[in-house]
Amino acid sequence: MSCSSGSKIPEDADPENPLWHFACRFWESPRAQEMCLELQSRGWSVTRILCAIWLASSGYRFTGRESRSVTDWRSQVTGPLRSARKYITKTNPHTAMVRECIARSELEAERVELALAYQALVSDTNTGSSEEPTASLARNNLLAAAPEGNMDNGTGRLLDTLARELSILAKGDNGPC
Repeated sequence: MSCSSGSKIPEDADPENPLWHFACRFWESPRAQEMCLELQSRGWSVTRILCAIWLASSGYRFTGRESRSVTDWRSQVTGPLRSARKYITKTNPHTAMVRECIARSELEAERVELALAYQALVSDTNTGSSEEPTASLARNNLLAAAPEGNMDNGTGRLLDTLARELSILAKGDNGPC
């Protein structure tokens, strides 16, 4: 499969990687889900949020740079699937099956997106370790993951909540290296 830019999705992008496993564990927290989805509604990428949080959980800084394969996949696959799912109302029984299929496809697209992100993160020589406390590092990494635009107080509170959620998450995930 190729993206619009002509870049190919590497066959060795393993969807069963430490970032995916971390994301599944982090997503088990209803509060983390709520904060991520609220940030997404404000224009944030959940993949970037998860990358920032995962790196912080392992004591690494997030540079905020993203590989072209990740951004291409998001714009050509994940984003359009999300738009299609949101377009179909939850309450219409005649379109419920279509919405469910798209939702499953969207989740698998996010999984591929995280596999591409993981592959890029582990090869990024600029992702350095940090001695900062996890919550502080998480907040700084989230700031690096922020989309262009203004950071208001509400967004700042969401970031603080995500950083606290990470602090209470049990350690044990493999780091980026």
